[in-house]
Amino acid sequence: MPAKIIVIMSPKGGVGKTTTAVNLATAISLLNKKTLLVDANLETPHVAVYYGFVGFKYSLEDVLNGSAKPEDAVYTGDNPNFHLLPSRIAKKGGDKSVYKLVNLNLHLKKLINRYDFIIIDSKPSYDIEFIKLIENANCIIVSNPDITSIIEAKKLKDELDDAGIPILGMALNRTNSRIKEQVTEKEAKDLTKIENLWKIREDNTVYRALKTGIPIVMLSQKSAASRDLINMAKEIIKL
Repeated sequence: MPAKIIVIMSPKGGVGKTTTAVNLATAISLLNKKTLLVDANLETPHVAVYYGFVGFKYSLEDVLNGSAKPEDAVYTGDNPNFHLLPSRIAKKGGDKSVYKLVNLNLHLKKLINRYDFIIIDSKPSYDIEFIKLIENANCIIVSNPDITSIIEAKKLKDELDDAGIPILGMALNRTNSRIKEQVTEKEAKDLTKIENLWKIREDNTVYRALKTGIPIVMLSQKSAASRDLINMAKEIIKL
């Protein structure tokens, strides 16, 4: 059975999109599902940083430029269920991969039968042309619990609906019950009309995880954000 493809999207940066993508993919792999995480944010790729992963020979750019096969740029570590297809933080001169991202679907087809899930971290944008090119792609929108972020998430949701892209749900990142001005779960659902919503609590351990190069779901499974992300992964596996 081919992998379920999930593109993690947000209309703007700084809402925790990559944090969600990294930890969701890791959590799904820890639940015994073979998972590939693809860093398709070619302009500002940071996925490899979350794993303290440096010095890799090939990247997604090399695959798109035709200088490497997809399997050459896929890496694994201690967890055999988790694989990573990174993008390169330091760019090379003459790199045309950003223009060849339209061919990503062709490369994914070569890998899709090897995994249960393929999680793709995309660049923050309202542009849905990227996800439209990926066959059978689903989407998760990431937002913060403030009214302006929710409004922007609703705009992205409407674009995806118009294109017929399935939306699995929304991750509401950095929630804090002590901040009464934050948008509530009910308000977020009412405003966006997104049925599934996963709250991920504000957690300073996220910053420690990033600094150490270990995803929070591995560094501290008992932390608030880690528990939320693991529960999110369990629900997504069932969808």
